[in-house]
Amino acid sequence: MIRMKRRTVHSGLAGLKLAFLCFAGIAVAHALAGCAPEQSVAEGTTPTSSELRVSAATTLKGAFEDLAPAFEKASDVDLVFNFGASGVLQKQIEGGAPVDVFASASPAQIDELIEGSFVSAESTATFTSNDLVVIVPKGNPKGIAGSADLVKADRLTTGDPETAPHGTKAKEWLQAQRSWSSLEHRFVFAENAAQTFDYVARGEVDAGIVFGSEAFGKDEVEVVYTVPAEEIKPIKYVIAPLKASDRQEIAREFIEFVLSAEGQKALQDNGFKAATGATAAQPAGK
Repeated sequence: MIRMKRRTVHSGLAGLKLAFLCFAGIAVAHALAGCAPEQSVAEGTTPTSSELRVSAATTLKGAFEDLAPAFEKASDVDLVFNFGASGVLQKQIEGGAPVDVFASASPAQIDELIEGSFVSAESTATFTSNDLVVIVPKGNPKGIAGSADLVKADRLTTGDPETAPHGTKAKEWLQAQRSWSSLEHRFVFAENAAQTFDYVARGEVDAGIVFGSEAFGKDEVEVVYTVPAEEIKPIKYVIAPLKASDRQEIAREFIEFVLSAEGQKALQDNGFKAATGATAAQPAGK
C-alpha cells in the first residue's frame, strides 16, 4: 500500500473557525481533484477509509507524533492530528468537527462531552498525568525560586483558565495559595501550553506556569519549581472515541495502543508521568 502523508492541524483561539473549516474540509478535499500540496495524497489511493482523526491537547504533540509511526505501520491507518487547547478542541467537537478520538489534558472537557452525548462514559480512559511547574527564561533574571517569589515578576503567563487546562490548574493552585487575586493582573494568558512556553523562552514574561512535559528536555527555559502533589489535585489526561465516529474499531485500537507499554513509553519519554490507577472504560471524572 502507498502510504499517505500524515497531517497535523494546530488549533488556537484566534483561528478556531479556520481550524474547524480546515479539519472539517478534509473529507470534502478528498472528493475534489485538487488538493493543497501539504494535504495531498499519493496518486491511486482512496484515503478516506484509512484515516483516523485525532484531536489532542497541545502538550501531547511530541508524544503522539513519536508513537504514530508504530501505530500506523501496525494498523495500516494514517493518523490526522489536530492539536490545540483542550477547551478549544471541545468546542470544535460540539460544533460538528469530524473527530474520531479526543485526548484531553483534563477530565473536565470529556465530562462535558459526556453530558452533551458526544462521548460515552464507558468508553473513556485515563492514560497519563503531568506536573505543574514554574518556568523562567534562561538565567532567571528575576531570581524566582518558588511560589512565594512570583511577586517579583512584572509579567507572568499561563494558559487561559477558561480553555487551557494548565491555566485552569495554575489558577486553582494560586487560589489555594491565596495569591491569585494579587497576581492575576500580571498574567498574559496564552492560547495553549506551547504559547505559554514561547512567551517565557523569548523573555517576554518573567515566569510562566505550565505542565512539566512542555518544558521537558528543552534548554530555552529553566524549571525553578514543581508544585508539590499535596498542593494540587492530580492532573489527569483522558482519551475517548467520539460516538459520531464511523471508525469505532480503529479508534479503540488507537486508544489501546496509547495505553500499551509502547504508548506509555512514548509518553514518559516526553516528560509525562504514569497515571496512578489509570484504566480504560471508566467515566472520566472518576
